[in-house]
Amino acid sequence: MQGLIWIIVLFGTAMVVAVAAHSYSGNVYIQVEQMLIRMNLHLFAVGLVLGVCALYFLVKLLFGMLATPGKIGRFGSTRKYRKAVEALNHAGVAYFEGRYDKAAHEAAKVLANKHAGDNRILALMIGAQAAHHNGNTAQMNRYLAQMAENLPPKAQLPRYLLGAENALASGKHQDAAANLKAAENIERNLNALLQLQLRLAEEQGDAADILDKTDRLQKAGGISEAEALRRRNTAFARLIAQAGNAAELKAALKRIPNAQKAGALCVPAAEQHEKLGLYADAVAWINSYYPHTHHQGLLPVLSRCVRYLGDAEQRKAIETAEGWLKNRPEDAHLLMYLGELAYNKQLWGKAQSYFEASIALEPSVQARLALAKVFDEINTPALADEQRRLVLGNIAAE
Repeated sequence: MQGLIWIIVLFGTAMVVAVAAHSYSGNVYIQVEQMLIRMNLHLFAVGLVLGVCALYFLVKLLFGMLATPGKIGRFGSTRKYRKAVEALNHAGVAYFEGRYDKAAHEAAKVLANKHAGDNRILALMIGAQAAHHNGNTAQMNRYLAQMAENLPPKAQLPRYLLGAENALASGKHQDAAANLKAAENIERNLNALLQLQLRLAEEQGDAADILDKTDRLQKAGGISEAEALRRRNTAFARLIAQAGNAAELKAALKRIPNAQKAGALCVPAAEQHEKLGLYADAVAWINSYYPHTHHQGLLPVLSRCVRYLGDAEQRKAIETAEGWLKNRPEDAHLLMYLGELAYNKQLWGKAQSYFEASIALEPSVQARLALAKVFDEINTPALADEQRRLVLGNIAAE
């Protein structure tokens, strides 16, 4: 559009000049000191135009010559900048292909290029990550230091994340925590940050923090439901194991959903009751969950804890277990531990019958040795020795 306007203006000017020249054909006088020069108007107009054009091209040529060094410099800078971009592209491709040596080499090219401009920022990040994967800690730390100097505060997130990851790999939990805290101040809900925070919490055994980070990661879609359940179970198990008294154990169990308490955490909870000397509570726990879960791991805990109860509680425990047996008459493990309960109460006849029934269903070493002890108590050493020989025979056969 601008060119069209200039054409119209020049065309109009030419018309005006042509009309004026046709209407007035006089002379132009030029006086130089004592000399008077007369020139035809038409010739003067043509000469004036040619002179202006010549002056224009002369000035343009002069300025072009003066600007040549700058143009050459800018051409060199542009060429070096393109080389930096090319090297950065090669570094990125090599990094994602897993060729970390080449990625580090190409990133170093970018950083050595004074005309790389903002490409240096990404080159620093790629170079630091590549050095981390190569195990070159010294080079990684140099890149991290340059990132700290050259990047604005809000762009320091990659540095903090890489620093935290490296600190975790080295077991430096305090350094990792400091880097993660700094990263959290920039972007709190980043999945990569939450993953590292979860890893730190697991290494430190901080069950409450594991639960918090697992919930946030699952909500953000950074972890599968199955993986979240596994990590929660691990954290809940730690909560149970870290309980140092009845109140702490009760508080820990209150945090655990019923599904987990009846699942993988059922036995650890019973064992922690026993560890804390809460034998009656352990028996009550088992009485609540065994009829529904039938976890075999609860039975040894029951057998051990019942010994510390009074006579009435011990007999009640046997009656309760016999009630379970009515619904599971062919449960070899339940029969064996019923035999142990009877043995602890010196009910030799009951103990013998339960052990023999268990062996008939599943001839385990533990049941045979327990039956041998019963035979020792009722003064039938031959039968006791026979059970022990059978055990030795089974071990030799294996």
